[in-house]
Amino acid sequence: MADLKAAQDFLEQYASAVSAIVESVSVSIVRVQRHDDEGHNRWRVGRARTSWGSGVVIDVEKGHVLTSYHVVSGTQDVDIQLSNGKKISAKRIGKDPENDLALIKVNLAGLALKALSFGDSSALKPGSVVIALGNPDGDRVVATSGIVSSLNQSLRGPNGNLMDGLIQTDAMFNPGMSGGPLVNSRGEIVGLNTASMREAQGINLAVASATIQKVVPDLAEHGIVQRPRLGIAGERRELYEGLAEHLKLDQTHGVYIHQVMENSAAVQAGIQPGDILVVVDGQPVTGMDSLSRALLGKKFGDILAVKVIRKLDLLDMQIKLIEDNDASKSTPS
Repeated sequence: MADLKAAQDFLEQYASAVSAIVESVSVSIVRVQRHDDEGHNRWRVGRARTSWGSGVVIDVEKGHVLTSYHVVSGTQDVDIQLSNGKKISAKRIGKDPENDLALIKVNLAGLALKALSFGDSSALKPGSVVIALGNPDGDRVVATSGIVSSLNQSLRGPNGNLMDGLIQTDAMFNPGMSGGPLVNSRGEIVGLNTASMREAQGINLAVASATIQKVVPDLAEHGIVQRPRLGIAGERRELYEGLAEHLKLDQTHGVYIHQVMENSAAVQAGIQPGDILVVVDGQPVTGMDSLSRALLGKKFGDILAVKVIRKLDLLDMQIKLIEDNDASKSTPS
Protein backbone atom coordinates (compact mmCIF):
# COMPACT_ATOMS: atom_id res chain seq x y z
CA MET A 1 0.00 0.00 0.00
CA ALA A 2 2.88 2.34 0.78
CA ASP A 3 4.26 1.80 -2.72
CA LEU A 4 0.83 2.44 -4.24
CA LYS A 5 0.42 5.66 -2.23
CA ALA A 6 3.86 6.84 -3.32
CA ALA A 7 3.01 6.12 -6.95
CA GLN A 8 -0.30 7.97 -6.67
CA ASP A 9 1.38 10.97 -5.06
CA PHE A 10 4.01 11.04 -7.81
CA LEU A 11 1.42 10.89 -10.59
CA GLU A 12 -0.64 13.63 -8.95
CA GLN A 13 2.43 15.83 -8.68
CA TYR A 14 3.33 15.13 -12.31
CA ALA A 15 -0.21 15.94 -13.48
CA SER A 16 -0.23 19.16 -11.45
CA ALA A 17 3.13 20.19 -12.89
CA VAL A 18 2.00 19.56 -16.48
CA SER A 19 -1.25 21.46 -15.87
CA ALA A 20 0.64 24.42 -14.42
CA ILE A 21 2.97 24.59 -17.44
CA VAL A 22 0.08 24.31 -19.90
CA GLU A 23 -1.83 27.07 -18.09
CA SER A 24 1.20 29.36 -18.11
CA VAL A 25 1.80 29.07 -21.89
CA SER A 26 -1.77 28.73 -23.20
CA VAL A 27 -2.21 32.45 -23.87
CA SER A 28 0.61 32.22 -26.44
CA ILE A 29 -0.98 29.42 -28.51
CA VAL A 30 -3.22 30.38 -31.44
CA ARG A 31 -5.12 28.73 -34.23
CA VAL A 32 -3.87 29.44 -37.77
CA GLN A 33 -6.06 28.99 -40.83
CA ARG A 34 -5.75 29.97 -44.48
CA HIS A 35 -8.45 32.10 -46.04
CA ASP A 36 -8.88 29.25 -48.51
CA ASP A 37 -8.68 25.93 -46.71
CA GLU A 38 -9.25 23.68 -49.72
CA GLY A 39 -5.78 22.27 -49.24
CA HIS A 40 -4.49 22.36 -52.81
CA ASN A 41 -0.87 21.28 -53.13
CA ARG A 42 -0.66 20.72 -49.42
CA TRP A 43 1.93 18.49 -47.78
CA ARG A 44 0.16 15.65 -46.02
CA VAL A 45 2.21 13.21 -44.00
CA GLY A 46 0.51 11.57 -41.07
CA ARG A 47 -2.44 12.40 -38.88
CA ALA A 48 -1.27 15.93 -38.01
CA ARG A 49 -2.01 17.12 -41.55
CA THR A 50 -5.28 19.09 -41.75
CA SER A 51 -6.54 22.23 -43.50
CA TRP A 52 -5.64 24.33 -40.48
CA GLY A 53 -3.11 24.28 -37.72
CA SER A 54 -1.70 26.05 -34.72
CA GLY A 55 0.89 28.70 -34.05
CA VAL A 56 2.84 30.24 -31.21
CA VAL A 57 3.52 33.89 -30.42
CA ILE A 58 7.28 34.49 -30.34
CA ASP A 59 7.39 38.32 -30.35
CA VAL A 60 4.46 40.46 -29.16
CA GLU A 61 6.03 43.81 -30.04
CA LYS A 62 6.74 42.76 -33.64
CA GLY A 63 3.54 40.72 -33.89
CA HIS A 64 5.37 37.55 -34.90
CA VAL A 65 3.67 34.18 -34.79
CA LEU A 66 5.53 31.01 -35.77
CA THR A 67 3.78 28.09 -37.49
CA SER A 68 4.42 25.24 -39.91
CA TYR A 69 4.87 26.13 -43.57
CA HIS A 70 2.52 23.40 -44.77
CA VAL A 71 -0.30 25.01 -42.76
CA VAL A 72 -0.05 28.29 -44.72
CA SER A 73 1.53 27.16 -47.99
CA GLY A 74 0.23 28.80 -51.15
CA THR A 75 -1.16 31.92 -49.49
CA GLN A 76 -0.07 35.00 -47.61
CA ASP A 77 -3.50 35.75 -46.17
CA VAL A 78 -4.31 33.87 -42.98
CA ASP A 79 -6.61 34.14 -40.00
CA ILE A 80 -5.39 33.94 -36.42
CA GLN A 81 -7.80 32.87 -33.70
CA LEU A 82 -6.90 33.38 -30.06
CA SER A 83 -7.80 31.03 -27.24
CA ASN A 84 -10.63 33.43 -26.26
CA GLY A 85 -12.18 32.96 -29.72
CA LYS A 86 -11.19 36.37 -31.14
CA LYS A 87 -10.24 36.27 -34.83
CA ILE A 88 -7.62 38.52 -36.42
CA SER A 89 -6.50 38.82 -40.04
CA ALA A 90 -2.78 38.31 -40.55
CA LYS A 91 -0.11 37.97 -43.24
CA ARG A 92 2.52 35.32 -43.81
CA ILE A 93 5.75 37.30 -44.09
CA GLY A 94 8.30 34.50 -44.24
CA LYS A 95 8.55 30.91 -45.40
CA ASP A 96 11.10 28.13 -45.21
CA PRO A 97 9.73 25.00 -46.90
CA GLU A 98 13.04 23.20 -46.34
CA ASN A 99 12.37 23.17 -42.59
CA ASP A 100 8.55 23.41 -42.76
CA LEU A 101 8.54 26.78 -40.99
CA ALA A 102 6.60 29.99 -41.62
CA LEU A 103 6.46 33.37 -39.91
CA ILE A 104 3.22 35.33 -39.62
CA LYS A 105 2.79 39.01 -38.76
CA VAL A 106 -0.32 40.15 -36.92
CA ASN A 107 -1.29 43.26 -34.98
CA LEU A 108 -1.24 42.14 -31.35
CA ALA A 109 -1.51 45.61 -29.84
CA GLY A 110 -3.90 45.80 -26.90
CA LEU A 111 -4.23 42.03 -26.62
CA ALA A 112 -3.29 40.20 -23.43
CA LEU A 113 -0.77 37.93 -25.08
CA LYS A 114 2.76 36.99 -24.21
CA ALA A 115 5.58 35.54 -26.25
CA LEU A 116 7.17 32.23 -25.45
CA SER A 117 10.96 32.13 -25.33
CA PHE A 118 13.12 29.50 -26.95
CA GLY A 119 14.78 26.77 -24.95
CA ASP A 120 17.91 24.80 -25.76
CA SER A 121 16.94 21.76 -27.82
CA SER A 122 20.52 20.53 -27.69
CA ALA A 123 20.05 19.97 -23.95
CA LEU A 124 17.30 17.41 -24.59
CA LYS A 125 18.00 13.73 -24.07
CA PRO A 126 15.94 10.60 -24.61
CA GLY A 127 13.62 10.56 -21.62
CA SER A 128 13.36 14.35 -21.27
CA VAL A 129 9.79 15.40 -20.47
CA VAL A 130 8.09 17.53 -23.14
CA ILE A 131 4.59 18.88 -23.74
CA ALA A 132 3.04 19.33 -27.20
CA LEU A 133 0.47 22.10 -27.52
CA GLY A 134 -1.95 23.34 -30.13
CA ASN A 135 -5.15 25.29 -30.63
CA PRO A 136 -6.99 23.30 -33.31
CA ASP A 137 -10.50 24.62 -32.56
CA GLY A 138 -9.57 28.24 -31.89
CA ASP A 139 -11.27 28.50 -28.51
CA ARG A 140 -9.21 26.14 -26.39
CA VAL A 141 -5.67 24.88 -26.10
CA VAL A 142 -5.04 21.14 -26.19
CA ALA A 143 -1.94 19.49 -24.78
CA THR A 144 -0.32 16.08 -24.66
CA SER A 145 2.66 15.20 -22.53
CA GLY A 146 5.35 12.62 -23.03
CA ILE A 147 9.06 12.16 -23.32
CA VAL A 148 11.69 12.62 -25.98
CA SER A 149 12.00 9.23 -27.67
CA SER A 150 14.91 10.03 -29.97
CA LEU A 151 16.91 12.92 -31.38
CA ASN A 152 18.32 13.81 -34.80
CA GLN A 153 15.54 12.11 -36.74
CA SER A 154 14.86 12.78 -40.43
CA LEU A 155 11.82 13.29 -42.64
CA ARG A 156 11.21 14.41 -46.21
CA GLY A 157 9.76 17.91 -46.07
CA PRO A 158 7.18 19.86 -48.10
CA ASN A 159 9.58 20.46 -51.01
CA GLY A 160 11.10 16.98 -50.97
CA ASN A 161 14.32 17.82 -49.15
CA LEU A 162 15.48 15.93 -46.09
CA MET A 163 14.55 17.67 -42.83
CA ASP A 164 17.11 16.56 -40.29
CA GLY A 165 17.78 17.09 -36.60
CA LEU A 166 14.12 16.47 -35.73
CA ILE A 167 12.92 15.62 -32.23
CA GLN A 168 10.90 12.41 -31.90
CA THR A 169 8.44 12.26 -29.00
CA ASP A 170 5.61 10.06 -27.82
CA ALA A 171 3.57 13.18 -26.96
CA MET A 172 0.87 12.74 -29.61
CA PHE A 173 0.25 15.47 -32.18
CA ASN A 174 -3.49 15.45 -32.77
CA PRO A 175 -5.06 16.91 -35.94
CA GLY A 176 -4.67 20.69 -35.97
CA MET A 177 -1.63 20.73 -33.68
CA SER A 178 0.84 21.22 -36.53
CA GLY A 179 2.67 24.50 -35.97
CA GLY A 180 2.12 24.43 -32.24
CA PRO A 181 5.07 24.38 -29.86
CA LEU A 182 6.78 21.52 -28.13
CA VAL A 183 7.87 22.90 -24.75
CA ASN A 184 10.18 21.71 -22.01
CA SER A 185 9.62 21.67 -18.26
CA ARG A 186 10.31 25.42 -18.14
CA GLY A 187 7.61 26.18 -20.69
CA GLU A 188 10.21 27.11 -23.30
CA ILE A 189 9.93 26.26 -26.99
CA VAL A 190 12.27 23.38 -27.81
CA GLY A 191 10.50 22.36 -31.00
CA LEU A 192 7.64 23.00 -33.42
CA ASN A 193 5.17 20.19 -34.12
CA THR A 194 5.56 19.14 -37.75
CA ALA A 195 4.48 15.51 -38.34
CA SER A 196 2.78 12.55 -36.73
CA MET A 197 3.09 9.25 -38.56
CA ARG A 198 -0.13 7.27 -38.94
CA GLU A 199 1.62 4.10 -39.95
CA ALA A 200 4.02 4.20 -36.98
CA GLN A 201 2.17 4.70 -33.71
CA GLY A 202 4.00 6.96 -31.32
CA ILE A 203 6.25 8.64 -33.93
CA ASN A 204 5.71 12.38 -33.63
CA LEU A 205 8.34 14.72 -35.02
CA ALA A 206 9.15 18.34 -34.19
CA VAL A 207 11.58 20.84 -35.73
CA ALA A 208 14.24 21.56 -33.10
CA SER A 209 14.54 25.05 -31.63
CA ALA A 210 18.23 25.03 -32.61
CA THR A 211 17.09 25.00 -36.26
CA ILE A 212 14.25 27.47 -35.71
CA GLN A 213 16.49 30.08 -34.11
CA LYS A 214 18.83 29.98 -37.12
CA VAL A 215 15.94 30.48 -39.53
CA VAL A 216 13.64 33.06 -37.88
CA PRO A 217 15.93 36.10 -38.24
CA ASP A 218 16.11 35.61 -42.01
CA LEU A 219 12.35 35.07 -42.25
CA ALA A 220 11.72 38.31 -40.38
CA GLU A 221 14.20 40.36 -42.39
CA HIS A 222 14.08 38.84 -45.87
CA GLY A 223 10.97 36.65 -45.99
CA ILE A 224 13.09 33.65 -46.96
CA VAL A 225 16.19 31.95 -45.66
CA GLN A 226 19.25 33.25 -47.45
CA ARG A 227 21.25 30.09 -47.95
CA PRO A 228 24.74 30.56 -49.33
CA ARG A 229 25.62 27.93 -51.92
CA LEU A 230 29.00 26.60 -52.87
CA GLY A 231 28.14 26.59 -56.57
CA ILE A 232 28.56 22.91 -57.33
CA ALA A 233 26.54 20.10 -58.87
CA GLY A 234 27.26 16.76 -57.28
CA GLU A 235 25.96 13.48 -56.00
CA ARG A 236 26.45 11.16 -53.06
CA ARG A 237 29.18 8.63 -53.82
CA GLU A 238 30.75 5.81 -51.86
CA LEU A 239 34.47 6.06 -51.18
CA TYR A 240 36.18 3.06 -52.63
CA GLU A 241 37.45 0.40 -50.27
CA GLY A 242 40.50 1.43 -48.31
CA LEU A 243 40.44 5.13 -49.28
CA ALA A 244 38.68 6.36 -46.13
CA GLU A 245 41.02 4.30 -43.97
CA HIS A 246 44.06 5.56 -45.90
CA LEU A 247 42.96 9.18 -45.39
CA LYS A 248 41.83 8.53 -41.78
CA LEU A 249 38.23 9.54 -42.45
CA ASP A 250 35.37 8.24 -40.31
CA GLN A 251 32.91 8.10 -43.21
CA THR A 252 32.20 5.90 -46.19
CA HIS A 253 30.59 8.47 -48.52
CA GLY A 254 31.19 11.97 -49.84
CA VAL A 255 29.87 14.33 -52.52
CA TYR A 256 31.37 13.68 -55.95
CA ILE A 257 31.55 17.01 -57.78
CA HIS A 258 30.40 16.84 -61.40
CA GLN A 259 30.39 20.56 -62.11
CA VAL A 260 31.72 23.77 -60.58
CA MET A 261 29.76 26.88 -61.53
CA GLU A 262 31.52 29.86 -63.07
CA ASN A 263 32.31 32.68 -60.62
CA SER A 264 31.10 30.56 -57.70
CA ALA A 265 32.54 30.28 -54.22
CA ALA A 266 33.76 26.79 -55.07
CA VAL A 267 35.71 27.81 -58.16
CA GLN A 268 37.32 30.69 -56.30
CA ALA A 269 38.45 28.24 -53.61
CA GLY A 270 40.07 25.99 -56.21
CA ILE A 271 37.58 23.13 -56.09
CA GLN A 272 37.53 21.15 -59.35
CA PRO A 273 35.20 18.69 -61.10
CA GLY A 274 36.18 15.19 -60.01
CA ASP A 275 36.94 16.27 -56.43
CA ILE A 276 35.06 14.52 -53.62
CA LEU A 277 33.86 16.87 -50.89
CA VAL A 278 34.02 15.15 -47.50
CA VAL A 279 34.12 17.85 -44.78
CA VAL A 280 32.61 21.35 -44.50
CA ASP A 281 33.19 23.49 -41.41
CA GLY A 282 34.24 20.46 -39.40
CA GLN A 283 31.11 18.47 -40.30
CA PRO A 284 31.36 15.25 -42.34
CA VAL A 285 29.58 15.59 -45.68
CA THR A 286 28.20 12.31 -46.99
CA GLY A 287 25.61 13.59 -49.47
CA MET A 288 23.81 16.69 -50.73
CA ASP A 289 21.42 16.67 -47.77
CA SER A 290 24.23 16.72 -45.24
CA LEU A 291 25.93 19.48 -47.25
CA SER A 292 22.78 21.59 -46.98
CA ARG A 293 22.74 21.00 -43.22
CA ALA A 294 26.37 22.03 -42.92
CA LEU A 295 25.55 25.34 -44.64
CA LEU A 296 22.41 26.06 -42.55
CA GLY A 297 22.87 29.23 -40.57
CA LYS A 298 25.94 30.33 -42.51
CA LYS A 299 26.08 33.87 -43.89
CA PHE A 300 27.55 35.49 -46.97
CA GLY A 301 31.13 36.40 -46.18
CA ASP A 302 31.72 33.45 -43.86
CA ILE A 303 34.95 31.57 -44.50
CA LEU A 304 34.67 27.80 -44.07
CA ALA A 305 37.33 25.14 -43.87
CA VAL A 306 36.62 22.28 -46.29
CA LYS A 307 38.30 19.01 -47.13
CA VAL A 308 38.21 17.43 -50.58
CA ILE A 309 39.70 14.25 -51.97
CA ARG A 310 41.62 14.75 -55.21
CA LYS A 311 42.87 11.49 -56.59
CA LEU A 312 44.47 9.92 -53.50
CA ASP A 313 45.17 13.11 -51.58
CA LEU A 314 43.10 14.86 -48.91
CA LEU A 315 43.29 18.61 -49.50
CA ASP A 316 42.47 21.33 -46.97
CA MET A 317 40.89 24.46 -48.48
CA GLN A 318 39.24 27.67 -47.38
CA ILE A 319 36.02 28.71 -49.10
CA LYS A 320 34.42 32.14 -48.76
CA LEU A 321 30.65 32.21 -49.15
CA ILE A 322 29.92 34.99 -51.61
CA GLU A 323 26.61 36.75 -52.23
CA ASP A 324 27.22 37.44 -55.89
CA ASN A 325 26.83 33.82 -56.84
CA ASP A 326 24.17 33.71 -59.52
CA ALA A 327 25.39 30.44 -60.97
CA SER A 328 24.98 28.64 -57.69
CA LYS A 329 21.44 29.84 -56.94
CA SER A 330 19.90 27.32 -59.32
CA THR A 331 21.98 24.43 -58.04
CA PRO A 332 21.34 22.24 -54.99
CA SER A 333 24.47 23.58 -53.29
